[in-house]
Amino acid sequence: MLRALVALTAAAAVVVAAAPAARAQDAPLPPPTSIAGSPMTISIGSQGQLQAVRAGDAGGIFFPTSSSLGDAGFFLAFPPASGQSPDLTGDVYGFVGQAGPYLTHTYTPLSQQPATGSGTAADPYRLVTTYAVESTPAGDPAATPTKVATITQTTSYVNGAEDFDVHWDVTNDSPQPLIYKAIAAADFYFEGSDRGTGVFTPGPPRFIGGTNADTGRSGGNVEVTSPATQPWSAYQATAFPDIWNPILSSAADSTAPSLDDSVLGEQDDNAGGVEWDQQLTSPLAPHATQGYELVVRSAAPAALQFDRTNAGAPQGVPITFVVTAKDTSGQPFTGKPIRYAITGVNPLTGTSTVGADGSARIVDPGSAAGADTVVAYVDLNGDGTREPSEPQASALATFVDNVPPHCAVKVTGDRPGGGGAGKPLVISVSCDSPATITTVSTFTITPPKAKAKHARKAAAASAKRPPKHAKKRKAKKIVVKLPATSASVAPGTAAPVDIKVPAAVAKKYGGGTVSATVVVTATDSAGNKASTTAKRTIKLRAYKAPKKKHPAKKKPHHTK
Repeated sequence: MLRALVALTAAAAVVVAAAPAARAQDAPLPPPTSIAGSPMTISIGSQGQLQAVRAGDAGGIFFPTSSSLGDAGFFLAFPPASGQSPDLTGDVYGFVGQAGPYLTHTYTPLSQQPATGSGTAADPYRLVTTYAVESTPAGDPAATPTKVATITQTTSYVNGAEDFDVHWDVTNDSPQPLIYKAIAAADFYFEGSDRGTGVFTPGPPRFIGGTNADTGRSGGNVEVTSPATQPWSAYQATAFPDIWNPILSSAADSTAPSLDDSVLGEQDDNAGGVEWDQQLTSPLAPHATQGYELVVRSAAPAALQFDRTNAGAPQGVPITFVVTAKDTSGQPFTGKPIRYAITGVNPLTGTSTVGADGSARIVDPGSAAGADTVVAYVDLNGDGTREPSEPQASALATFVDNVPPHCAVKVTGDRPGGGGAGKPLVISVSCDSPATITTVSTFTITPPKAKAKHARKAAAASAKRPPKHAKKRKAKKIVVKLPATSASVAPGTAAPVDIKVPAAVAKKYGGGTVSATVVVTATDSAGNKASTTAKRTIKLRAYKAPKKKHPAKKKPHHTK
C-alpha cells in the first residue's frame, strides 16, 4: 500500500513538472530488450533499467517483481561545484521507476540492439543500450535540449552463471569538463519478498546487497576494478524508499558522498546502491570516456556442506566438523547462526556462527564410546526454528572405546582348608563397565612348625651331638599356583569367585600361614584390559580326612 501511494503521488508530480515542454525524453519509451539466458533472463530498458528472472522463479529480483523492468539502474548527479555548467547544477538524471525514483530529468533513449553472442564464457551474450543526458539552458525550459553526455551500457551474461555484468561508458559530449557523481541503485526483491536485511562483505571484491532472511535468496552488486573502470567511492544497503528519497533525489545538492557505507541491520524493505565520486575532483574532459562496472548477483542458498560425512576417533578425543554455508554464487552467509543437534551416545545442542570465509565449526566431544549423528542447519532468519528453505545437512561420528575398565577387588574368607571343605576364599570384583574377569591366585605357604614332642626330641639329639657350625633352619616357603577362574560382571555389581584350596595342599600344609596373591584381569567388549592385584594373609585350617565308610559284616552261614 505504501509503494502504491508513493508511486501515485510521485507520478502525478512528474507529469506536472514535465508539462511546460514536450521534449523527446517525455515520449513513450520503447519496450525492453532481453537476454534469454539460462538460468537467468535479463531485461534492459531503453534508459538502462534492469530486471532479471531466474528459471523457476515467479518474478524478478527487483521491484516490481512482476514487471519486465525493475526499479534498478544507473544515475548521474551534477552537484554545484566550481566549473560546473549552470544548466546541470543540482540535477539528477536517470529514469522514472514504478515505485521510485521520481526524477524531473530523465535519460533520452538513443538506441538498443538485439543481444549478440552464444552465451559461452568465450562468447557471452551482450546487449548494448545507449541513452543520453540532454540539458536545456537555465531559465529556458522550452529551448531545444543539448546532448551533454552519452551513456553506453553493455550488459553481458554467461549461461549457468548466478550473476550478470553491467558496464557503463560515460562520454562527455560537451565542450567543457563534466563534474558529476555516478550511482547505481536498486530496489531489491528476492524470492517473493522485498523484506530482508542488508549484507556487505569486504572482499575483495566487495559485495553490497540484501538477503531475504526467510529463504536466504540474496542479491546485490559486486565491485569490478580494472584499468578501464574505477572502485566504489561509497556504498549503502538501506531501505525503500530511502534509496530514492532522500538519498538519490538529493544526490546533486552537494559534493559530499550521497551513500554513507552503512548496512541495514534489521529486516526491512531492502534496497541499496554504490557510488563513484572520482569525477568530482577529476572532471571528465570534453570527448573523454570513463567506464564504470559492476556485477549484479542473484543467488539462492547452496546446500550446507560438511567437510566429511563420517568421522571416527578414540573415546574422549573430540571430532571437529567444518560446515560451509554459502549461496550458489559462493557468497558466504557471514554472521548467520548454524544450529546443530547431536544425537546418540553424546547428546548435545549448540550454535556456531558463520565466519567471513563461510565456514563454522561443530565439535562432538566424544565423551562416551559409540555412534553419534550430527544434524545442522543455517538459521537464515534467526528465529531458532528451521524453515523448509534453510539448508540442512548431517554427518556421523563414531568414537571407539579405548578406556580400560576400572575394577575394585575384595578378598574374603578365613582359614580355608579341610580338604576343600572349610570356608572358601572368595574374591569379589566390581567394575565400572561390563567386563569378563579372569582371576589367577597364588599361595605362598609357610609350613607349620613341628609339634612340641618332636621338637624336644630333636633338641635333645642336637645337644648330645652339637654340630661344629650349628645353623638355625628357616622354614622353606612353598609356592602353589591355583587353577584360574573366570566370570562376567555387570557395571557396579560385585561378582564373587570361590577359590577352594585343593585337598592335597590342605592335607600337606594344614595349619600353615598362607600369603594369598590374587591377580584379576578385566576385559571389556572393546578388548581393553586392566589388571588389579589383591593380597591377603590367611592360615590354612588343619586337614581332617573324611571318615571312611566300613562295609557291613556278613552274618555267618549255618547249615543243618
